[in-house]
Amino acid sequence: MQANIVIVGTARGFDQLTYAIPRELDGRIQPGHLVLVPLRSRRLTGIVTGLGEELSREPLKPIIELLEPRPLFDRAHLELMEFLSSYYMVSLAEAYRSVIPALARVESRTAYRLGAEPDPLARATFTIVERAIVEAVSKRPMTPRQLEKFGTRNEVRAALARFIGDGTLQRRDSMQGRHRDASDTIARIAHDADVTGVRGLRQRAVLDAIQKNGESGRRVEELKLEIDGAGAILKSLARRGLIEIEAAPPDAHQLAATPGFDLTDEQRIALDAIMPAIEKRRYEAFLLWGVTASGKTEIYLNLAARALLEGRSVLFMVPEIALADEIVRSFRARFGSLVGIAHSAQNVSERWASWMAALGGEARIMIGPRSVIFAPIHDLGLIVVDEEHDASYKNEEGIRYHARDLAVALAGFSKCPVVLGSATPSSESFANSRRGRYRLLRLSRRVNERALAQVEIIDMRREIAEARKISDAQIAAGAPKSINGAVAGGSVGKKESASETLPLSSALIAALRENLASGGQSIVFLNRRGFHNFLQCHICGNVIACANCSVSMTFHMRDRSLRCHYCGSHTAAPDTCPECRGYGLKGQGFGTERLAETLAQLIPDARIERMDSDTSGLKGARARMLAELRAREIDILVGTQMITKGFDFPGVTLAAVVLADMALNMPDFRSAERTFQLLTQVAGRAGRGERAGRVIIQTYAPNHYSIRAAKDQDYARFIKRELQLRRDLMYPPFARLAMVRIEGVDSDRVRKLAEAVAKSLARAATPDGMRVLGPAPAPIERIKQRYRWQVMIKSRELKPMREALASMRAELGDAAERGEIYLAIDIDPVRML
Repeated sequence: MQANIVIVGTARGFDQLTYAIPRELDGRIQPGHLVLVPLRSRRLTGIVTGLGEELSREPLKPIIELLEPRPLFDRAHLELMEFLSSYYMVSLAEAYRSVIPALARVESRTAYRLGAEPDPLARATFTIVERAIVEAVSKRPMTPRQLEKFGTRNEVRAALARFIGDGTLQRRDSMQGRHRDASDTIARIAHDADVTGVRGLRQRAVLDAIQKNGESGRRVEELKLEIDGAGAILKSLARRGLIEIEAAPPDAHQLAATPGFDLTDEQRIALDAIMPAIEKRRYEAFLLWGVTASGKTEIYLNLAARALLEGRSVLFMVPEIALADEIVRSFRARFGSLVGIAHSAQNVSERWASWMAALGGEARIMIGPRSVIFAPIHDLGLIVVDEEHDASYKNEEGIRYHARDLAVALAGFSKCPVVLGSATPSSESFANSRRGRYRLLRLSRRVNERALAQVEIIDMRREIAEARKISDAQIAAGAPKSINGAVAGGSVGKKESASETLPLSSALIAALRENLASGGQSIVFLNRRGFHNFLQCHICGNVIACANCSVSMTFHMRDRSLRCHYCGSHTAAPDTCPECRGYGLKGQGFGTERLAETLAQLIPDARIERMDSDTSGLKGARARMLAELRAREIDILVGTQMITKGFDFPGVTLAAVVLADMALNMPDFRSAERTFQLLTQVAGRAGRGERAGRVIIQTYAPNHYSIRAAKDQDYARFIKRELQLRRDLMYPPFARLAMVRIEGVDSDRVRKLAEAVAKSLARAATPDGMRVLGPAPAPIERIKQRYRWQVMIKSRELKPMREALASMRAELGDAAERGEIYLAIDIDPVRML
């Protein structure tokens, strides 16, 4: 018996190879199994994709070991990986390598270290390549791939052979990557342990949580979700003999009996439409278009219950990790510990534990952001993509897949329904519903007949004009200038007065104060982090920019630092201008940090928190803030885009958008759509409880069609106008797009290769069928010391575009690799920057 195996270890130039199945493994190996195989002098992890009697007539090496007794992927996921490889134009090995956690891979590793120190006479005979190798290895052990940068492959091999022969270098082989057991665990108070003397607040919280459950204990995963830093605390308590941590018994996974809610007529119609596809194991795609707070989550819960009763599993996708935590709360209240979660914020061991829980059937409902699509959950009966319009479903590094589109493909392979839910469906999904590819289901009313929040538009042009009149009158009267508006000054680190801050209209401030006085909670949205957007010298005009990227550095007041939000570099903010050495540095612009500080000055009685990637990066910080908001311990929550998605807090009665034009002015054909979606999602956070909601949107473009439609929360009007513009300009969903991205450290090489790419693609271009735009520098030309160019293709049909891209890569791929230039093909690009 033979097996086709895709190598997922670090092996270049190999995609799929055929191996013999040894007698002791005959009958035990199935497609989807992880195995250890020999490749040249190494041993690497591979995944079995097919079996046969005579797949090859050549002499074959045997499989060394079966790494995991259960197949990691079922047939549906194997087909998904083939689709991923084909559609996004990457090798099958690259596809598997990008999705299988590193902890699951086992491979041999060869490293060279310095043996005998060469004497000066021997050094005198070294070639340039040999000298570079010895100098590098004398500092630390290096792998063959690391050494290849010092010369051609043949030169490096010859040098290594010489040095191994004369003892200058020593070769060392080792195995890496054996994963640890990932079983679910329970924490219990140790027998006869006295925990009364434990005084630490967090240690006490962990012990109290365990003691509440008595002898049954508490699941470690639950404690980690509930208590910040619980993992380290549990280890400490276990070392002191106060608790015991052991594998969870089988009966720890019981279905919770929390009842559901009474369904509306629209919810029942949607459920009646989707249920038959679950029961009959039939693929069908549904677009669930429901206004905010219309009860989409309750529909998902009922569908999941039906899939479980049918003996099948459920995959639930969310755009953000924060939203995953919220959805997990709802699902665990209904289904208990049958619910698992997997996301990138987990460490490698936690993520592998989640995968093993799915593989073992302990987690029959898997929830997470885009990468959860690859979790090994078998026999899917339902796939849900919540907030399907969100751009976060598009992977922007490595393989640029769109998880929503992969979910639709996986549903087809699994013979189950897929539900795409949104209050503001993407133009592509809405067009698919009109073409009959998706079945459109409507939820037009909020549950309990609650009214949509009332939306007010504040024209900031008039606000600033009025502020200037007041200022001019004050100056004429001899009073100091005071504008509650767009004064963007202030020395670095100097606390501005509340009257000299940022564009906050008098109507918005009054609304926040009124809402606080009436006991309501507010959220204030600004999609920009930091305190100042940049520091500029008012003497010489210099703006402090990132040394690695073609962007300015953002000033953060908390630690008086300058940070690049693209490459992550940071430095202390200087007191003097680096260019002229003068004391003219002043902060320009504003972000969430400055907004929160200003609101604290203007409304000192309010309890204000800020949620952005700066404040919620620490494990548990985001969950803590959401818990405090739910407990009404926060009056005003200031935040970026992460506060706009899917949260349900009945106490929030006011939502505000400080500057609605930010997304609107991006160089992207989707800017109007993103603006409408953001504003509608923000509006949906208010008025979800008994009290009516109110929304205030500040803008300099009050008459733009996306903002007018958002004011009325009228998706139908917006999408009609947007689709007409897309049709006229030949943009999706009426055309197919691809972006070729060219990046490298040498700007001339990058530019020349971009020109060659455009020339190659232009051969297949036609005036009406396929157009090539570019080459051109990316809007942000340099990131992480790499210059970036791009070439865009617009095509009426997918097939000719893919053929042109494949021909271009065959022609120029080797040249890009020789020039150390990254050439990537992005099918269906989402971000144009």
